[in-house]
Amino acid sequence: MNMAYISNNDKMLQAVLLNESLMKVGNYTQADIGSLYAALDSDNYIINTVAQIIKRAGEGASERELWKEINDYLKRNV
Repeated sequence: MNMAYISNNDKMLQAVLLNESLMKVGNYTQADIGSLYAALDSDNYIINTVAQIIKRAGEGASERELWKEINDYLKRNV
């Protein structure tokens, strides 16, 4: 990803997902982290969940809405 054209949401996504401990738990590599929109389509639950949180927070979702949406996503997919 060209850093000159990276959005703030993409920067936030990378900042969170490049945490070494999270990468070990999530079993993903730096190459698996793309843009926010690519992450929203990821089959990796951690990548997808972080992307959903960033997207919805940016849209103004409340903590309660975020919790419900993420909880529902994880129940359906994990």
